[in-house]
Amino acid sequence: MNETARARLRAAQKSESDALRAVTAAEKLRDKARDRLELAEAALSRAQVALVKVSGVGRTERLIGEPATALRQKAREVGLKPSQLE
Repeated sequence: MNETARARLRAAQKSESDALRAVTAAEKLRDKARDRLELAEAALSRAQVALVKVSGVGRTERLIGEPATALRQKAREVGLKPSQLE
């Protein structure tokens, strides 16, 4: 293999390594974003359930536009009884 071919091979390997490093970094960013989103979703659900406790499912649905079925499901997941939902 001549020196020119070796240089091209090294350049291609460096490009591949750089691209792989960029993919790995992007995956880490995506994973961090997913973790933050999960925390935000959990906080939103807790806040919605708290509103259901205070205002009931029907009123909460009208206030925030979340479907009543979704609100009931979230409330059941945290252990609220049907009598606590209305």
